[in-house]
Amino acid sequence: MLVLSNTFVFAIGGALTYLSIQARRRVGKSNLNYTTLGFGLVTLSTIAEVIYAPAIIGIYEITGSTLLILYTIESLLIGLGLGSIYYSVRGS
Repeated sequence: MLVLSNTFVFAIGGALTYLSIQARRRVGKSNLNYTTLGFGLVTLSTIAEVIYAPAIIGIYEITGSTLLILYTIESLLIGLGLGSIYYSVRGS
């Protein structure tokens, strides 16, 4: 289920990133660059989860501190991505 949900988020995030690139080209507004960046960062956060997913299912050992770092990186990427989308929507 973890792999399926990550694949879903990656696919939807990738599609949104692609659509925002197309919208930027079509409309020509520079604030859409921040939308593209935001969706890209949120999508990129799924890669951090893919790194620690094998540890969760027991394929390899991972320490608590390493897991904490990976969760922190994932959360920061999501937060930065959402902040970038917010900045774009607010009308930079």
